[in-house]
Amino acid sequence: MFTPARYIVLDDEVSELATLVDALHVLGAPCIGIRFDPLDLPKPAHFKGLRVLFSDLHLVKAQPAGVQHYNTLAGLLDRCVPESHGPYLLVLWTSHEHERAALAARLEEILPSSKKPIAVLAIDKVQFRHGAVWDAAGLQEAIEARVGSMPQLQALLNWERDVLAAANETLAVIGGLVPAEQRTVAHYAGALDGVLSHIAVASAGNANARNDRKGAVTAALAPLLSDRIANRPQDADANALWEQAVTFPQGPELQAAQKARMNRMLHLAVSPAEPVSRLDWGAIILLGDDQLSDDAMNARFGVTADNLRDREFKLRLERRTEGHLVVVRAGAACDQAQSQSGPIPLLLGLLVPSTALSQNKRSPAIHVCDEKFELDGYQEPVSLLIHARFSTTTVAQEFQNWPAATLRLREQLLSTILVHVASHAMRPGTLRF
Repeated sequence: MFTPARYIVLDDEVSELATLVDALHVLGAPCIGIRFDPLDLPKPAHFKGLRVLFSDLHLVKAQPAGVQHYNTLAGLLDRCVPESHGPYLLVLWTSHEHERAALAARLEEILPSSKKPIAVLAIDKVQFRHGAVWDAAGLQEAIEARVGSMPQLQALLNWERDVLAAANETLAVIGGLVPAEQRTVAHYAGALDGVLSHIAVASAGNANARNDRKGAVTAALAPLLSDRIANRPQDADANALWEQAVTFPQGPELQAAQKARMNRMLHLAVSPAEPVSRLDWGAIILLGDDQLSDDAMNARFGVTADNLRDREFKLRLERRTEGHLVVVRAGAACDQAQSQSGPIPLLLGLLVPSTALSQNKRSPAIHVCDEKFELDGYQEPVSLLIHARFSTTTVAQEFQNWPAATLRLREQLLSTILVHVASHAMRPGTLRF
């Protein structure tokens, strides 16, 4: 029910922790305070939404100064920061620049790259505390100045705030569908149930909505949320910030591996980080031995797997065994969403290292995706080829015996492939002399 905190204060002294959290709350920062106890370490679940961590450097007072303090904080970050975490900032309460620099160097040395903060900054909290009273305005200016020194992080934090605001507006729209006379303690929950039920049925059909109620509502609300995120009100300060954050610096072109990693992020859902099912629209299923046997391939496609590799997809002779033949779950999105009965349409394709493709001309029925992908198990970027002429169908009962899907094409690239397939199928034949 509760969203993970984006701002966390870490200290080993309860009094220090409470006053600092109170000061940040005065600024409107939704933060939580965590008391550090070496015998009862913080729970990693508290760090799932971390964007800014305010921490005392000396979390264990009995430790001698120096590297042991750095190792304590490094061990905490290694334990608690999620493996696939986004950017976060570490702010130390210290007036000593040499301590900040030494800690930053130590974190660079021992933390895995996925868990490193994008910057280690320092603020001397003594300057903003007068007895038990905090100078909240001064502290706010100092924090904004430190975060503002990295406009890229500040811009991403503002974008994340916009996403939360768009989600809040979407919820408000849903709540607004409840008639005014039913917005009472006694009737509101039931009326909201009716609204959500109608949305789910409209999205996925009556039977499918009952099988996956959250998925049906999400499918209806996701486009609304996306539209609200993409069309936020113009803000002069935000525009100025983004101009500082995105400057289009001149530099070397992206390497092939970097492009492949970005394409994977943009166009592929990869299990287990994201849920993928065989029946998902755009699911990619690697054909198994049962489907690849000569008898099975001839029965389904009229050709063998070797024939497809040699004559259709045209791999280099010395690399003709590389890659995997796949099928992509196609068809109409609404048929999949509503679990319509009937055969499941599948498109035949090939995932293969890009350098294994020969330079020979291929049939116009074959779509070679311009995007190349980073995939586990491959030492170089991988290409996806889809053959419009070799499609097939199966039924759900048989499909359950096929290999599990571990990849799913996102809608943008999937739509491009489907347009190619449809265009090839609908091309007219013209007589010419």
